Amino acid sequence: MKATLLLACLMAAFCRASTCVSLSGDLQTGNVGAALHDPLVVTVQDSATGLPVRDAQVYLSLPLGSDGGLLPMEDYASAALETDSATGKILRLMVLTDEQGRAGTRLELPSGMGDTEVSVQVLSRGGRPVSTRFSHVVLDIKVISFQMIGGLALFLLGMKMMSDGLQHAAGNRMKTILGHIAGNRFSGLLAGVVVTGIIQSSSATSVILVSFVNAGLMSLQQAIGVILGANIGTTVTGQLIAFKITELAFPMVALGFLWSIVGRSSASRFWGRVLLGLGILLLGMNTMKDGLDPLRNSEPVRNFFMAFSTSPFLGILAGTIVTCVIQSSSATVGLVMTLAGAGLITLNGAVYLVLGDNIGTTITAQLAAIGTNKAARRAAMAHTMFNLIGATYFGLLLARPGSFYMRLVESSSGEPMRQVANAHSLFNIFNAIVFLPLVPLLAKLCEMLVPGTDRVQEESEVNLNDHLLDKPALAVGEIERTVVRMARYTGKCVKGAMGYFRTGKPRSSEILSMEDRVDEMQSAITVYASRLFSQDLDKEVSLKLPVLLHTINDLERMSDQAVNMIEARERLGDGIQSSDPDLLDSAVKAISIVERMFTAASEALEKHDRTAAESVLAMEARLNALDSDARSLYTKALCSPRERGLNGLAILDFVNYCEKVGDHLTNIAQSVIGGGIWHGDGD
Repeated sequence: MKATLLLACLMAAFCRASTCVSLSGDLQTGNVGAALHDPLVVTVQDSATGLPVRDAQVYLSLPLGSDGGLLPMEDYASAALETDSATGKILRLMVLTDEQGRAGTRLELPSGMGDTEVSVQVLSRGGRPVSTRFSHVVLDIKVISFQMIGGLALFLLGMKMMSDGLQHAAGNRMKTILGHIAGNRFSGLLAGVVVTGIIQSSSATSVILVSFVNAGLMSLQQAIGVILGANIGTTVTGQLIAFKITELAFPMVALGFLWSIVGRSSASRFWGRVLLGLGILLLGMNTMKDGLDPLRNSEPVRNFFMAFSTSPFLGILAGTIVTCVIQSSSATVGLVMTLAGAGLITLNGAVYLVLGDNIGTTITAQLAAIGTNKAARRAAMAHTMFNLIGATYFGLLLARPGSFYMRLVESSSGEPMRQVANAHSLFNIFNAIVFLPLVPLLAKLCEMLVPGTDRVQEESEVNLNDHLLDKPALAVGEIERTVVRMARYTGKCVKGAMGYFRTGKPRSSEILSMEDRVDEMQSAITVYASRLFSQDLDKEVSLKLPVLLHTINDLERMSDQAVNMIEARERLGDGIQSSDPDLLDSAVKAISIVERMFTAASEALEKHDRTAAESVLAMEARLNALDSDARSLYTKALCSPRERGLNGLAILDFVNYCEKVGDHLTNIAQSVIGGGIWHGDGD
């Protein structure tokens, strides 16, 4: 009994000697040099009774070397125990608890970002000392904002340099791959993966597809197959970033810059730009990561980003908006990977943001489709619907915690950044597999969403895609196709003028109107080509453009000869019936040769057919001989009393106009034989 009583007395004495300390104002986030919004309050209670302890001594101390300061509060009795001799800021403060057992101070944060602490020691009468601490996060919002914006700008700049360099280095091969796609959706899928994997931009691939469909070079179903593959190809960037090669950023920048300057060939220099762009991209990633690191332990910031993890709609919407604004799905994925690597967002939140990124990236194709035909707008719509439907069912069914997809992503790697990259790749691969058998249905859906039929394009209408100006290899292809149309239209104009000379039909006003439209075509193509000249062109494109400009000038001059032919017929009037039959036969033969030369030259331009071009040269020699014979016949006819000299002169002039048309067609044929590139003024 005595032992039990003694134990009870000892326990009571121990409880009375114990104090309970609680903190208020812990885990705050504030800006450098500013005072925290809420005071730091220590509440001391007797642990046995729960009553507040009055006049307990609370010692608050800043860490050694801190340039922050403790600010006494009027509500509490306090004394400064240590101050900074230079700034006068209080580094150690003793505060007595009031009747509620509370002691408080305010904290002026230090000037450096990171975590900071305030040590607390409580001494109460008859109680044992109790030690604890306040923890806070110090941020410089201006510095973080600049680092994030600057890092993102570096990332986008590097991405553009890398993508542009790859497009310049592989532009023609990219056109060849896409240009030879058959109706097989599987080959389209493979082409999309390869092309986008090469140029590292699904947006660029979608713009190319829109232009191809608009030009009638690809069907809607072919384009959809390529789009499925493009979504897979664009994930290569994320996989590349996930490798821990960011420390190689500066060596890549240095080597890439040197390579781009001293490279012997333009292709070599463009590969240098690719390496330079990759280095700048990684440098941007490092800058963003450094900017996010101080936010790692900030409770408000973590709560903000964690909202994306609990709300699929919010996460997908945020990813969509960000990608629409910065116009780069790779940049959004890189940003999400940085957030995940900094621990600011869970894997679920990252997946939702990536799903939104896939929707936002389709805005580029939609912009490229503005002003195009309905088939091209349906191709852009297919890209949007494919990604939108995929993101929706993934967000609702597969991106939930514990789902097969999430377990697969989690098991693929222990690194958060690699998990995000894998989630991006797996989503696009799985989505492509699901939609590949449904391509015809997706095409039907797009036809329903973009109904109607296209207006028949006028033969002389020029619609050059401005969105291709930053992709010179593809813009040149647009010009080449338009030049072929201009050649065929100019041929109709000249053939009409030759028919008018011979029969008086069609009406001269129709031919003159066609000649005006040829002039308009020349002007439109020349303006577009001049805008393309302002871009950074590789050697092949820079050699092709002058040849194309020479070709359209030749075509325009042929239309001028059509006007001269009309004038020759009007000078001849009804006298054509009484003209020298041999001289008139020369004109008929000239018409036949020019018509065949036009057909061959147009085929040579369209198919880059050297055989057709060489046939133009052969016919031009016959036309020159015919012109020489016509001159001899005219001289002979002048000696005949039956021949009116003005009639013969009009016919001779007509044959000469045909010969000049033949000269221009020969120039075009020679450009085809020369490979369509500029060899100098002597070419």
